[in-house]
Amino acid sequence: MKNLILILSILFFLSCDSILDENPRDRYSDNVVWTDVNLAENYLKGCYRNLNIKNSWSGLMYLDGISDNIFFIHIFGTDIYLEGNITASSQGPFNSSFFQEINWKSMYSNIFALNTFLENIDNVLVEGDQNIASQVDVLKGEAMFLRAMCYARLVMTYGGVPIMKTKPNLGDEFSTITRSTFKESIDFISTECDNAANLLLTKDEMEMGRATKGAALALKSRVLLFAASDLTADGQASMPIVAYQNPNRQELWNAAKNAAEAVINIGTYSLSNMGAPDLSLVAENYFNFFKQKDLSNPEIIWGKMFRQDVGDSRQTNLQNGPNGNGNWGSNNPTQSLVNDYQMEDGSDFFDHFMINSAGEYVNISSKYLSNNPYDNREPRFYGSILYDGAKWQPRFSNLQDRDPIGVYDRRTRIITENGQVIQTVPGIDTRQGPVTPEDGGYTGYLAKKHLDDEIIGRDENNQNAWIEFRYAEILLNYAEALYELGDESNASKYLNMIRNRAGLPNYVGDLKEAIRHERRVELAFEQMRWFDLRRWKILDQVESVKGMTITETYDRIKDETNVVYKEIQVQNRNMTDNKLYWIPISFDEISRAPQLTQNPGY
Repeated sequence: MKNLILILSILFFLSCDSILDENPRDRYSDNVVWTDVNLAENYLKGCYRNLNIKNSWSGLMYLDGISDNIFFIHIFGTDIYLEGNITASSQGPFNSSFFQEINWKSMYSNIFALNTFLENIDNVLVEGDQNIASQVDVLKGEAMFLRAMCYARLVMTYGGVPIMKTKPNLGDEFSTITRSTFKESIDFISTECDNAANLLLTKDEMEMGRATKGAALALKSRVLLFAASDLTADGQASMPIVAYQNPNRQELWNAAKNAAEAVINIGTYSLSNMGAPDLSLVAENYFNFFKQKDLSNPEIIWGKMFRQDVGDSRQTNLQNGPNGNGNWGSNNPTQSLVNDYQMEDGSDFFDHFMINSAGEYVNISSKYLSNNPYDNREPRFYGSILYDGAKWQPRFSNLQDRDPIGVYDRRTRIITENGQVIQTVPGIDTRQGPVTPEDGGYTGYLAKKHLDDEIIGRDENNQNAWIEFRYAEILLNYAEALYELGDESNASKYLNMIRNRAGLPNYVGDLKEAIRHERRVELAFEQMRWFDLRRWKILDQVESVKGMTITETYDRIKDETNVVYKEIQVQNRNMTDNKLYWIPISFDEISRAPQLTQNPGY
């Protein structure tokens, strides 16, 4: 008889009575927890934590690192997926501590804990005490939302999964367990979100950081947008565990539209004013938006807050800041993403630059005359990307003479005389720099978004909140669903709300491509891009990673300086195999539960 990981960390929630049936002395026993609403509430808080939202190491590797947005410099198995070599027994980052937020084992462990909570919470009710009854209703809503979150992450990663609504017991038989279809799984999540929303309160009525009605409806919007898209609803997939069979696209897109509309109609969320049309102010405020320490901003629907002294640690500056300041430089934006940021007038970057046969960036613009490809870009570029010359933080004392301003320094400086190289000085933040060069980036860029310029990453944890759902995502969900339903006028309206807020004019050109562009740029590094690439079925368009080297050469004799921006190859990728649209269930899980159908291609 095979038990599912006995059962997927079953010790997390089952009591361990001794042979003498004594109450445990190091924790509360079940019969105590489920008679006290405050203890039950504390149990539920543990389930929040076990969503693994940016918990220390789980925040190191961005999900964008397996998309075309990021190159993760420490690799940690990402190459196994990105080169198409992932298997059920070699899962790369999907079977490690770094992607815990979508990991099969960790999500099911939390699901079973939540099942235990929902089965027992009514035991805390006190006859005639309406206050406790109301509190229990809200707690149930929170648990349903958290369970829906866990299932949503599983379904969007693996396809249809076993829907388990009760806690397992020691000795339970799991060898016959099977996967629900994709449709059954989505229907369950959608219903769970509705049930949670009916019990939950609004954001201003809930303790900050706990689930709200808006959070439940935002999750439903995200999931139904995924479900309506080509990967699962174009009618081409033959296995019902990963797609709808004979789907009605009109109905699916209507459901996605209505889900986004339900969040909009709450009426309490709005886009944050970034200061348009002042482009410098927009860039500053866009960056500062992700520095916020709490979730009070009306654009934020739900997220997770952090403290420096207790609880889960968030170490974004240490993990992603420049190596020249003693940080790890882990998540490098790709040249592909950098080039996707438009110019400040809303025109495309390659309307003004070309790459010559030597791989050098050359200005061809009649409007923007600077040869620096980082000049005159749209505000979100400056709020999201650390690029060569971008002002960042003061250097430590040993490097202040060399860099008194504190910029991200990626260029190599060469001095020549009579055609001979006299001196070569690599940039401080390169892989040849003076501080932990092994942590220098490869692409020439760092993810500025989510950093905090007031935090010294080498010495301090971050306090800025992780924003899981925000209103901008809902508007982009809504615009895409409207477009797919043929309502281009209203789709344009909501898309342009995002662009105009960023100080950009209305989009021009193809609306579908404009929506996809805005999602990539507006939601960069927010764990969305990998899901978008998959649901649009464009993984095969992901190219090998490129970056930028910058060489500044000063000729002493001529007293002339020449700067060359040259594209370089960073990592080969091969994402043409259709199996990569879904992650395989691990060999160990299939061994324990052999009736679990494996995903196509594995």
